[in-house]
Amino acid sequence: MKISACIICRNEQDKITLALDSVAWCDDVVVLDSGSTDNTLTLARNHPCRPRVEHQDWRGYGPQREYAASLCRHDWVLMLDADEECSPALRTEITALDEAQLASVALFEMPRRNYIARRYLICWSPDYQSRLMHRQRVTTDAVSIPERRVAKPGYRSLKLHGPLEHNRLTPYHQRDVVDAIKLHDYAIELAQTMQRNGKKARWTDLLLRPPFTFVKYYILRGGFLYGRLGLVVAWKTTVSVILKYSVLYGTELDSDTRIK
Repeated sequence: MKISACIICRNEQDKITLALDSVAWCDDVVVLDSGSTDNTLTLARNHPCRPRVEHQDWRGYGPQREYAASLCRHDWVLMLDADEECSPALRTEITALDEAQLASVALFEMPRRNYIARRYLICWSPDYQSRLMHRQRVTTDAVSIPERRVAKPGYRSLKLHGPLEHNRLTPYHQRDVVDAIKLHDYAIELAQTMQRNGKKARWTDLLLRPPFTFVKYYILRGGFLYGRLGLVVAWKTTVSVILKYSVLYGTELDSDTRIK
């Protein structure tokens, strides 16, 4: 089983080496950069796994990742962001697979462990990601946020237990809890995806979803176990939901205005 890995990045000099270390076992590694101005490219080119470093202006998470996968030499592709790592447990699971097991499989999902200030946040788990795919056996909607991959007829998807590690060793920064630009852009992209899928927002979504989200992440999923950090993370998640449904609700208001 030959496996390629692809990593998308921009200005990730503090993280790119860890990401590359975690996929150095792969048969082929591609780094797709979208315009780094720091030391990211130098570190990537000098890494012992000798990745092929390519450039592509930013297209959005899904299209950028799909383009990176298209540059790989092998059909089985493991896709990472520069702030993610393939854990040793995930590597062991993947390398234990053989062709007989894979004959009817198109896609593997794996849990992602998310960290803030080097602390694993169980309240954001299992956060399954479909990041190991056979390029000829899947259909991808790269425009959706997050991108959506579906096995073609005659094939199936399976789950792996080993995790991706996200921001594992990144020290705390205020952007971790209040990155207003990222929250704004992501809310718009999520709302647009929901609208394309025929979903609508009602006033009850604006009223009821935020408190339910806070209770879900702070109480039911154990955010309270992390003290102040857990409270802030639950609130950040709630704000994301408020923004997403506000944008979706606002698109219908815009339609009403144009009709009038």
